Amino acid sequence: MTLELRALTLTPHGGAPLFPALNLSVPPGMIYTVMGPSGVGKSTLLDAIGGHLAPQFRLQGEIFLDGLNVGNLPAEARRIGLMFQEALLFPHLSVGENLAFGLTPALRGRSARRQAIEAALDRAGLSGFFDRDPATLSGGQRARAALMRTRAPCCWTSRFRGWMQASDLKSAILPLNMRAPKACPRCW
Repeated sequence: MTLELRALTLTPHGGAPLFPALNLSVPPGMIYTVMGPSGVGKSTLLDAIGGHLAPQFRLQGEIFLDGLNVGNLPAEARRIGLMFQEALLFPHLSVGENLAFGLTPALRGRSARRQAIEAALDRAGLSGFFDRDPATLSGGQRARAALMRTRAPCCWTSRFRGWMQASDLKSAILPLNMRAPKACPRCW
């Protein structure tokens, strides 16, 4: 999947743009990161890409996924998952219930849904964690579960373990020296 931002700016109502117009193309399979000091608009940029921009901001420019302008689509139609520094899992839900949010509605029945999640947890090194409270997980386990929740279920693999060790970050927005697993054509 290709992500392209064209002349993207975010402006709080009555204020100045948070950053200069951003032009960026993320090719299929590449992983990029967004870095900068507190308050410069990193989370707001990601919210805009995901379709969660708060009403007090105005977006100008365009957001494309695989050539389709998704700037006016609702969040659920974009099929974009976000994971911030804190591995945010819903504390009132088990690990498995958190992951159920990523499942397609086409997978019907409690048993089938649970089986898909259990198999994914097993492949990610989290066997038996379906009913675990997220508060009982280690930092790495929490990060893996949160990352799994952002991805389509058929793309849940043990390769997530390697993603947690990236440390080659050198500028505000840059590619990491690693490739994501090939996107699953059934999900993207």
